[in-house]
Amino acid sequence: MISRRALSGLLMTLVGPSSIPGNTLGLGHCRGSCANVDLPALGYDTFCRSFFEIAAKGKLRAIATGPDIRREMRSLFRARRLYRPSRDDIRILWRDTADGFSVAKVEFDLECGVPVRGCLGIPDGAFRGLILLGHGMASTPERCFDGADKDYMNALGKQLCQDGYVVWCPYIVQIGNQESQNNIAAMLASHGVSAHNVSCASIDAGETVCRKLTGTSGLNIGVYGVSSGAFLALHLEAATGRMRPTVVSGYMRDEKKFLMSSTISKNLGIELAAYIHFANSRAKYTGAELAYLLCPCPLFVEIGSNDAANAIELGRDEKFAEMQSVYAAAAHPQLIETDVFDGVHEASGKRARPWLYGHLASPVYQETSRLKNAIAL
Repeated sequence: MISRRALSGLLMTLVGPSSIPGNTLGLGHCRGSCANVDLPALGYDTFCRSFFEIAAKGKLRAIATGPDIRREMRSLFRARRLYRPSRDDIRILWRDTADGFSVAKVEFDLECGVPVRGCLGIPDGAFRGLILLGHGMASTPERCFDGADKDYMNALGKQLCQDGYVVWCPYIVQIGNQESQNNIAAMLASHGVSAHNVSCASIDAGETVCRKLTGTSGLNIGVYGVSSGAFLALHLEAATGRMRPTVVSGYMRDEKKFLMSSTISKNLGIELAAYIHFANSRAKYTGAELAYLLCPCPLFVEIGSNDAANAIELGRDEKFAEMQSVYAAAAHPQLIETDVFDGVHEASGKRARPWLYGHLASPVYQETSRLKNAIAL
């Protein structure tokens, strides 16, 4: 167990003093459009635009020396490996305290030249494990740790921290709309850098951030992705074969049905298809193809019963059944579960969190995590 006073001293020793005093986690009020409040107030719009300045200065590099990526996913990630954090120094932008945990907002660079910002939630007491949390479109890491005005993330990071888990939540680059993500992805691709790799590598870097800021290593690690963050969580685990217990919330559909649906056809003047739909890649979205790459990774899927983006007519149940059949054929039917809860497009955690905690505490965690060494990448 690390006390708050000892932890504060450790943070100062590792990364230097914070540039902004505490009490900065408090966010402005939002009523259904949190991104409109968060993004300019927290400087994420300027942060995203800085990527173009970095590119203009010739600082983007097609270098990737992190964890190996499976052959089937390499064209999507534009590399054989994930991007690795480029240096040991992690800059603390601010620190804040909350009810039963603290939050440090940090920034560091990936070796490809793209900066990463994110929040590390640190429980006051002993650490039960580490959760890598991926948020979706039009949310922020700060919103995930603040329960005053909840968005569709439902302050999930706060809940996980209060349950005793260190939580890493990086900012997934966008300024609240799909166009921004597509434009950033296109610009990076023109320099040989994959936005998908950047996003997945940002999530995966949580183990490094946790070790540098808390001095703790060897924690059992789980992954929790929500909305488009769920998509990233699925691809991260499929690409690396880490076999970490994974929860995906608000994403389970047939992408072809989505692209032919009225959601697209009735909104031809609005950009709804993501850059990922146009990637020249063998990487699959959901269903049997992805399950073959994931299995036997423990997987829990939660979907709101009234989630229009993942409705039955968009293949929600069909795609999960495909994945379930793959796990069953591999003699691991117990490692995949689903929960259709009473809700909309939002994180729940009611059944998912106990499931995740159980798998992280189970001796089976060590067994399945070792299986990654037997997988051909």
